Amino acid sequence: MIENICCFIPYHKDYQSIHTINLVLETKPQIYNSFKAEAVYKVHYVCGGSGFLHTLGTVHPLSAGDVFFTFPGTPFYIESKTDFSYMYISFLGARANMIMEKLKISNSNCYFPECSEIFEFWKNAFNTNQELTDLISESVLLYTFSYIGNRILTFDENMHKTEKAFLIIKKYIDDNFTNSALTLSSISKELLYNQKYISGLFKKKMNIGLVEYINTIRIQYACTLINQGFTSVKEIAALSGYRDALYFSKVFKKKMGVSPKQYIFSLH
Repeated sequence: MIENICCFIPYHKDYQSIHTINLVLETKPQIYNSFKAEAVYKVHYVCGGSGFLHTLGTVHPLSAGDVFFTFPGTPFYIESKTDFSYMYISFLGARANMIMEKLKISNSNCYFPECSEIFEFWKNAFNTNQELTDLISESVLLYTFSYIGNRILTFDENMHKTEKAFLIIKKYIDDNFTNSALTLSSISKELLYNQKYISGLFKKKMNIGLVEYINTIRIQYACTLINQGFTSVKEIAALSGYRDALYFSKVFKKKMGVSPKQYIFSLH
């Protein structure tokens, strides 16, 4: 098995440019018990295997060729599944912020699937002379930005009907998951899509069922509320989109391995 590789980039103070901090090949399984937030931006390229990117309020399935971003101060965690490995570049700088703003890369638009065309460029970066790591890491970052930018423009012009439908469905769920009335039926009525179509399309795109996805982001939100100081299980359940606190507790324990009360006790 290939060992992890981490190339550190020489420090410079010109934050009007782009400062790449390190270039890393990560092959060890990622196991987080809770969300974490970092002080830098990161762009990740998935080399192989499968996993999930968890952010507050959403989950993205990860497989070979996917690109995703994480942001300073924004909680996330990566869940590794089978043979999961990825590369990433951490970076800062005003120019990087300007590029991401231009391309509308943000917390709500951080996941770009099927970018396998850039794999060789990323992989070859690890074969570069150590003295040139600052140049190659910045080149890889800019190349990735330009690839995503071109794809965004092309995608906006030629977005396939089913892809557009999936994005509409997922956004509606992400915006309304705290509503206890959110169901497959209510989504169907609101968006005017057939229930079987919604269910099948969501399963195909996300690799998990619609109900499981809703429960996952609701439990994530419940954990966030607990971390913020909420201690009433009934109140947490209601704020997370559950009418029944007992059912909420059952789902919470299945997802987290402990009951809500045990989780609250462990933090408070």
